[in-house]
Amino acid sequence: MDGSHEQMIRVSMLNRCPICGHGDWCMVAPDGKMAICPRTPEGAIKDLGEAGYLHEVHSDHVMPRPAPAFESQNTVKVDFKRLSDIRRERAEPRLHDLARKLGVSVDALRCLKVGYNDYDQTYTFPERDGQGNIIGILLRYPSGPKKRIRGSKSGLSYADAWDNGSGPVLLVEGPSDTAALMTLGCNAIGRPSNRGGYAHLADLLSDFPDDRNIIVLGDNDCKEDGFWPGKQGAIQTASEVSKRLERTVYWALPPDGVKDARAWLNEHGGDNPVSMRDCFLEGLHLQAVTPPPVIRIVQENRPLITLDEYRQRMLAERKLSIDRPAFYLDRSSTGTGKSTVDLRIIEELLALTGGLL
Repeated sequence: MDGSHEQMIRVSMLNRCPICGHGDWCMVAPDGKMAICPRTPEGAIKDLGEAGYLHEVHSDHVMPRPAPAFESQNTVKVDFKRLSDIRRERAEPRLHDLARKLGVSVDALRCLKVGYNDYDQTYTFPERDGQGNIIGILLRYPSGPKKRIRGSKSGLSYADAWDNGSGPVLLVEGPSDTAALMTLGCNAIGRPSNRGGYAHLADLLSDFPDDRNIIVLGDNDCKEDGFWPGKQGAIQTASEVSKRLERTVYWALPPDGVKDARAWLNEHGGDNPVSMRDCFLEGLHLQAVTPPPVIRIVQENRPLITLDEYRQRMLAERKLSIDRPAFYLDRSSTGTGKSTVDLRIIEELLALTGGLL
Protein backbone atom coordinates (compact mmCIF):
# COMPACT_ATOMS: atom_id res chain seq x y z
CA MET A 1 0.00 0.00 0.00
CA ASP A 2 1.39 3.43 -0.93
CA GLY A 3 -0.86 5.35 1.50
CA SER A 4 -3.46 6.20 -1.16
CA HIS A 5 -6.87 4.58 -0.84
CA GLU A 6 -8.31 5.87 -4.08
CA GLN A 7 -8.13 2.41 -5.69
CA MET A 8 -10.03 0.75 -2.88
CA ILE A 9 -13.57 -0.41 -3.67
CA ARG A 10 -16.47 0.36 -1.35
CA VAL A 11 -18.23 -2.75 -0.03
CA SER A 12 -21.92 -3.41 -0.59
CA MET A 13 -24.60 -5.75 0.66
CA LEU A 14 -23.65 -8.17 -2.13
CA ASN A 15 -19.91 -7.82 -1.57
CA ARG A 16 -19.45 -7.46 2.17
CA CYS A 17 -16.39 -6.52 4.14
CA PRO A 18 -14.18 -9.63 4.66
CA ILE A 19 -13.22 -8.35 8.13
CA CYS A 20 -16.53 -7.45 9.80
CA GLY A 21 -19.09 -8.86 7.37
CA HIS A 22 -21.06 -5.62 6.98
CA GLY A 23 -22.11 -4.11 3.68
CA ASP A 24 -21.25 -0.46 4.26
CA TRP A 25 -18.47 1.90 5.37
CA CYS A 26 -15.60 -0.52 4.63
CA MET A 27 -13.36 -0.75 1.52
CA VAL A 28 -11.51 -3.63 -0.15
CA ALA A 29 -8.59 -3.65 -2.58
CA PRO A 30 -9.41 -4.79 -6.14
CA ASP A 31 -7.36 -7.99 -5.64
CA GLY A 32 -9.13 -8.67 -2.35
CA LYS A 33 -5.88 -8.93 -0.36
CA MET A 34 -6.27 -5.74 1.71
CA ALA A 35 -9.26 -4.16 3.44
CA ILE A 36 -9.99 -1.02 5.41
CA CYS A 37 -12.49 -1.62 8.20
CA PRO A 38 -13.43 1.24 10.57
CA ARG A 39 -15.18 -1.20 12.94
CA THR A 40 -12.44 -3.74 13.69
CA PRO A 41 -9.11 -2.74 15.27
CA GLU A 42 -8.23 -6.32 16.26
CA GLY A 43 -5.67 -7.85 13.91
CA ALA A 44 -5.09 -4.63 11.93
CA ILE A 45 -1.62 -3.94 10.56
CA LYS A 46 -2.09 -0.17 10.62
CA ASP A 47 -4.33 2.47 12.17
CA LEU A 48 -5.42 4.88 9.40
CA GLY A 49 -7.09 7.35 11.74
CA GLU A 50 -10.47 8.52 10.52
CA ALA A 51 -10.42 6.09 7.59
CA GLY A 52 -10.37 3.02 9.83
CA TYR A 53 -7.98 0.10 10.24
CA LEU A 54 -5.93 -1.54 7.50
CA HIS A 55 -6.12 -5.34 7.42
CA GLU A 56 -4.47 -8.07 5.39
CA VAL A 57 -7.00 -10.57 4.08
CA HIS A 58 -5.30 -13.95 4.21
CA SER A 59 -6.25 -16.81 1.90
CA ASP A 60 -7.48 -18.85 4.87
CA HIS A 61 -9.54 -15.99 6.26
CA VAL A 62 -13.12 -16.96 7.10
CA MET A 63 -15.74 -14.42 6.05
CA PRO A 64 -17.70 -13.24 9.13
CA ARG A 65 -21.23 -14.41 9.25
CA PRO A 66 -23.61 -11.74 7.91
CA ALA A 67 -26.22 -10.32 10.24
CA PRO A 68 -29.62 -12.09 10.08
CA ALA A 69 -32.11 -10.52 7.70
CA PHE A 70 -34.40 -9.55 10.57
CA GLU A 71 -31.67 -7.75 12.56
CA SER A 72 -32.07 -3.98 12.73
CA GLN A 73 -29.78 -2.14 10.32
CA ASN A 74 -29.43 0.68 12.84
CA THR A 75 -27.32 -1.25 15.36
CA VAL A 76 -23.97 0.40 14.63
CA LYS A 77 -22.68 2.19 17.73
CA VAL A 78 -20.82 5.35 16.80
CA ASP A 79 -18.91 7.68 19.10
CA PHE A 80 -20.26 10.82 17.48
CA LYS A 81 -18.23 13.18 19.65
CA ARG A 82 -14.96 11.50 18.73
CA LEU A 83 -15.93 11.37 15.07
CA SER A 84 -16.91 15.04 15.16
CA ASP A 85 -13.58 15.98 16.76
CA ILE A 86 -11.66 14.08 14.07
CA ARG A 87 -13.59 15.79 11.29
CA ARG A 88 -13.01 19.21 12.86
CA GLU A 89 -9.25 18.64 12.84
CA ARG A 90 -9.39 18.22 9.06
CA ALA A 91 -11.75 21.13 8.43
CA GLU A 92 -9.26 23.93 7.76
CA PRO A 93 -9.04 25.48 5.18
CA ARG A 94 -12.20 23.85 3.81
CA LEU A 95 -14.31 25.93 6.18
CA HIS A 96 -13.34 29.04 4.24
CA ASP A 97 -14.69 27.46 1.04
CA LEU A 98 -17.97 26.55 2.75
CA ALA A 99 -18.26 29.99 4.36
CA ARG A 100 -17.94 31.66 0.95
CA LYS A 101 -20.45 29.27 -0.58
CA LEU A 102 -23.03 29.83 2.16
CA GLY A 103 -22.27 33.51 2.66
CA VAL A 104 -21.65 33.11 6.40
CA SER A 105 -18.64 33.75 8.64
CA VAL A 106 -15.95 31.15 9.22
CA ASP A 107 -16.17 31.82 12.96
CA ALA A 108 -19.84 30.81 12.96
CA LEU A 109 -18.98 27.48 11.31
CA ARG A 110 -16.17 26.91 13.79
CA CYS A 111 -18.49 27.58 16.73
CA LEU A 112 -20.94 25.04 15.30
CA LYS A 113 -18.06 22.50 15.22
CA VAL A 114 -18.36 21.94 11.47
CA GLY A 115 -15.89 19.38 10.13
CA TYR A 116 -14.76 17.89 6.82
CA ASN A 117 -14.13 14.40 5.47
CA ASP A 118 -11.54 14.21 2.67
CA TYR A 119 -12.64 10.77 1.54
CA ASP A 120 -16.12 11.67 0.36
CA GLN A 121 -15.66 15.46 0.45
CA THR A 122 -18.56 15.96 2.84
CA TYR A 123 -18.95 18.62 5.50
CA THR A 124 -20.08 17.33 8.88
CA PHE A 125 -22.51 19.20 11.14
CA PRO A 126 -22.86 17.72 14.64
CA GLU A 127 -26.36 17.66 16.14
CA ARG A 128 -26.85 17.86 19.89
CA ASP A 129 -29.46 17.18 22.51
CA GLY A 130 -30.61 19.70 25.11
CA GLN A 131 -27.71 18.79 27.40
CA GLY A 132 -25.04 19.51 24.79
CA ASN A 133 -24.27 15.88 23.89
CA ILE A 134 -23.57 15.13 20.23
CA ILE A 135 -26.18 12.54 19.24
CA GLY A 136 -25.75 12.56 15.46
CA ILE A 137 -23.92 14.03 12.49
CA LEU A 138 -25.50 15.61 9.44
CA LEU A 139 -23.53 15.30 6.18
CA ARG A 140 -23.55 17.94 3.45
CA TYR A 141 -22.34 16.62 0.09
CA PRO A 142 -20.56 18.79 -2.53
CA SER A 143 -23.61 18.68 -4.79
CA GLY A 144 -25.87 19.93 -2.00
CA PRO A 145 -27.83 16.89 -0.71
CA LYS A 146 -27.81 16.18 3.03
CA LYS A 147 -28.21 13.03 5.06
CA ARG A 148 -27.38 11.82 8.55
CA ILE A 149 -24.70 9.29 9.34
CA ARG A 150 -26.15 5.91 10.09
CA GLY A 151 -27.05 5.59 13.76
CA SER A 152 -27.57 9.34 14.18
CA LYS A 153 -30.49 10.84 16.03
CA SER A 154 -31.82 14.17 14.82
CA GLY A 155 -30.87 16.97 17.16
CA LEU A 156 -30.15 20.68 17.43
CA SER A 157 -27.36 22.80 15.94
CA TYR A 158 -25.94 25.36 18.34
CA ALA A 159 -22.69 26.77 19.67
CA ASP A 160 -21.45 26.22 23.20
CA ALA A 161 -22.03 29.92 23.93
CA TRP A 162 -25.39 30.10 22.14
CA ASP A 163 -27.00 32.24 24.87
CA ASN A 164 -24.23 34.77 25.44
CA GLY A 165 -25.12 38.44 25.27
CA SER A 166 -28.57 39.95 25.28
CA GLY A 167 -31.64 39.93 23.08
CA PRO A 168 -33.86 37.09 21.91
CA VAL A 169 -32.92 33.62 20.80
CA LEU A 170 -34.11 32.55 17.34
CA LEU A 171 -34.98 28.95 16.52
CA VAL A 172 -34.37 28.39 12.81
CA GLU A 173 -34.35 25.45 10.42
CA GLY A 174 -30.97 23.75 10.12
CA PRO A 175 -27.32 24.65 10.72
CA SER A 176 -26.90 26.93 7.67
CA ASP A 177 -29.51 29.40 8.89
CA THR A 178 -28.07 29.09 12.39
CA ALA A 179 -24.65 30.12 11.04
CA ALA A 180 -26.28 33.00 9.15
CA LEU A 181 -27.89 34.42 12.29
CA MET A 182 -24.67 33.94 14.25
CA THR A 183 -22.92 35.95 11.51
CA LEU A 184 -25.43 38.73 12.17
CA GLY A 185 -24.59 38.56 15.87
CA CYS A 186 -27.84 36.90 16.95
CA ASN A 187 -28.35 34.09 19.43
CA ALA A 188 -29.53 31.13 17.37
CA ILE A 189 -30.42 27.46 17.64
CA GLY A 190 -30.95 25.23 14.62
CA ARG A 191 -33.94 22.88 14.58
CA PRO A 192 -33.57 19.53 12.76
CA SER A 193 -36.50 20.35 10.44
CA ASN A 194 -39.53 22.59 10.17
CA ARG A 195 -41.15 20.41 12.85
CA GLY A 196 -39.38 18.42 15.52
CA GLY A 197 -36.79 18.72 18.23
CA TYR A 198 -39.40 19.95 20.73
CA ALA A 199 -38.09 17.97 23.70
CA HIS A 200 -34.47 19.03 23.06
CA LEU A 201 -35.52 22.67 22.68
CA ALA A 202 -37.51 22.63 25.91
CA ASP A 203 -34.59 21.06 27.72
CA LEU A 204 -32.07 23.55 26.34
CA LEU A 205 -34.31 26.58 26.96
CA SER A 206 -35.57 25.58 30.40
CA ASP A 207 -33.49 28.28 32.13
CA PHE A 208 -33.67 30.93 29.43
CA PRO A 209 -34.50 34.30 31.08
CA ASP A 210 -38.15 35.35 31.01
CA ASP A 211 -37.22 38.89 29.92
CA ARG A 212 -35.69 37.61 26.65
CA ASN A 213 -37.97 36.43 23.85
CA ILE A 214 -37.92 33.01 22.25
CA ILE A 215 -38.70 33.38 18.53
CA VAL A 216 -39.32 30.49 16.12
CA LEU A 217 -38.36 31.58 12.61
CA GLY A 218 -40.06 29.79 9.72
CA ASP A 219 -39.20 29.78 6.02
CA ASN A 220 -41.03 31.75 3.34
CA ASP A 221 -41.68 28.63 1.24
CA CYS A 222 -45.38 28.82 0.41
CA LYS A 223 -46.35 26.39 -2.37
CA GLU A 224 -48.70 27.03 -5.28
CA ASP A 225 -51.42 24.97 -3.62
CA GLY A 226 -51.19 27.07 -0.46
CA PHE A 227 -49.23 24.53 1.56
CA TRP A 228 -46.72 26.44 3.69
CA PRO A 229 -44.43 24.02 5.55
CA GLY A 230 -42.14 26.73 6.92
CA LYS A 231 -44.93 28.78 8.46
CA GLN A 232 -46.95 25.81 9.69
CA GLY A 233 -43.85 24.24 11.19
CA ALA A 234 -42.96 27.50 12.97
CA ILE A 235 -46.43 27.77 14.48
CA GLN A 236 -46.40 24.13 15.57
CA THR A 237 -42.92 24.45 17.08
CA ALA A 238 -43.85 27.65 18.93
CA SER A 239 -46.97 25.96 20.31
CA GLU A 240 -45.10 22.88 21.51
CA VAL A 241 -42.23 24.82 23.08
CA SER A 242 -44.67 27.26 24.70
CA LYS A 243 -46.64 24.39 26.21
CA ARG A 244 -43.53 22.62 27.51
CA LEU A 245 -41.93 25.76 28.96
CA GLU A 246 -45.24 27.26 30.15
CA ARG A 247 -44.31 30.67 28.76
CA THR A 248 -45.13 32.81 25.74
CA VAL A 249 -43.16 31.93 22.60
CA TYR A 250 -43.23 33.93 19.37
CA TRP A 251 -43.07 32.91 15.72
CA ALA A 252 -42.21 35.00 12.68
CA LEU A 253 -41.11 34.80 9.05
CA PRO A 254 -37.94 36.40 7.69
CA PRO A 255 -38.23 40.12 6.89
CA ASP A 256 -38.53 41.61 3.42
CA GLY A 257 -40.13 38.50 1.94
CA VAL A 258 -36.86 36.53 1.62
CA LYS A 259 -36.91 32.74 1.95
CA ASP A 260 -34.84 32.34 5.10
CA ALA A 261 -32.27 33.93 7.38
CA ARG A 262 -29.32 33.04 5.14
CA ALA A 263 -31.01 34.62 2.12
CA TRP A 264 -31.57 37.81 4.13
CA LEU A 265 -27.93 37.86 5.22
CA ASN A 266 -26.66 37.40 1.66
CA GLU A 267 -28.97 40.12 0.36
CA HIS A 268 -28.72 42.71 3.14
CA GLY A 269 -25.74 41.79 5.33
CA GLY A 270 -23.10 43.77 3.46
CA ASP A 271 -19.49 43.95 4.60
CA ASN A 272 -20.41 44.45 8.25
CA PRO A 273 -23.29 42.05 8.95
CA VAL A 274 -23.23 42.58 12.72
CA SER A 275 -24.28 46.20 12.15
CA MET A 276 -27.43 44.88 10.43
CA ARG A 277 -28.54 42.79 13.40
CA ASP A 278 -31.04 45.33 14.68
CA CYS A 279 -32.46 45.85 11.19
CA PHE A 280 -33.14 42.14 10.92
CA LEU A 281 -34.76 41.90 14.35
CA GLU A 282 -36.87 45.02 13.84
CA GLY A 283 -38.16 43.60 10.56
CA LEU A 284 -39.70 40.57 12.26
CA HIS A 285 -43.47 40.68 12.76
CA LEU A 286 -43.81 38.65 15.93
CA GLN A 287 -46.88 36.52 16.55
CA ALA A 288 -47.35 35.42 20.15
CA VAL A 289 -48.29 31.89 21.17
CA THR A 290 -49.38 31.65 24.79
CA PRO A 291 -49.33 28.38 26.70
CA PRO A 292 -52.62 26.71 27.62
CA PRO A 293 -53.72 27.25 31.23
CA VAL A 294 -52.31 24.76 33.68
CA ILE A 295 -54.47 23.73 36.62
CA ARG A 296 -52.48 22.46 39.58
CA ILE A 297 -54.14 20.97 42.61
CA VAL A 298 -52.11 21.66 45.72
CA GLN A 299 -52.61 19.00 48.31
CA GLU A 300 -51.96 20.30 51.79
CA ASN A 301 -50.77 17.84 54.37
CA ARG A 302 -53.00 18.75 57.29
CA PRO A 303 -53.43 16.57 60.37
CA LEU A 304 -56.53 14.40 60.47
CA ILE A 305 -59.38 15.47 62.75
CA THR A 306 -62.54 13.75 63.91
CA LEU A 307 -65.95 14.46 62.40
CA ASP A 308 -67.11 16.17 65.62
CA GLU A 309 -64.06 18.47 65.56
CA TYR A 310 -64.74 19.28 61.90
CA ARG A 311 -68.38 20.18 62.68
CA GLN A 312 -67.27 22.45 65.53
CA ARG A 313 -64.90 24.29 63.17
CA MET A 314 -67.62 24.53 60.52
CA LEU A 315 -70.02 26.04 63.07
CA ALA A 316 -67.42 28.60 64.16
CA GLU A 317 -66.72 29.61 60.56
CA ARG A 318 -70.43 30.01 59.81
CA LYS A 319 -70.89 32.26 62.83
CA LEU A 320 -68.01 34.45 61.71
CA SER A 321 -69.58 34.81 58.25
CA ILE A 322 -72.84 36.28 59.58
CA ASP A 323 -73.30 39.93 58.49
CA ARG A 324 -70.21 39.67 56.28
CA PRO A 325 -71.07 39.91 52.57
CA ALA A 326 -69.08 37.13 50.92
CA PHE A 327 -69.31 33.61 49.56
CA TYR A 328 -68.89 30.69 51.91
CA LEU A 329 -67.54 27.64 50.08
CA ASP A 330 -67.74 24.24 51.71
CA ARG A 331 -66.51 21.34 49.57
CA SER A 332 -66.93 18.64 52.19
CA SER A 333 -68.75 15.47 51.18
CA THR A 334 -72.32 14.47 51.97
CA GLY A 335 -72.85 13.49 55.60
CA THR A 336 -70.30 15.83 57.18
CA GLY A 337 -73.04 17.90 58.83
CA LYS A 338 -73.51 20.99 56.67
CA SER A 339 -77.30 20.96 57.00
CA THR A 340 -77.12 20.30 60.76
CA VAL A 341 -74.77 23.23 61.27
CA ASP A 342 -77.01 25.51 59.17
CA LEU A 343 -79.99 24.51 61.32
CA ARG A 344 -78.09 25.27 64.52
CA ILE A 345 -77.11 28.70 63.18
CA ILE A 346 -80.76 29.49 62.40
CA GLU A 347 -81.88 28.30 65.83
CA GLU A 348 -79.29 30.47 67.58
CA LEU A 349 -80.27 33.51 65.52
CA LEU A 350 -83.94 32.97 66.35
CA ALA A 351 -83.09 32.76 70.02
CA LEU A 352 -81.06 35.97 69.88
CA THR A 353 -83.72 37.94 68.00
CA GLY A 354 -86.73 36.59 69.83
CA GLY A 355 -87.93 34.82 66.73
CA LEU A 356 -87.52 37.84 64.44
CA LEU A 357 -85.18 37.51 61.47
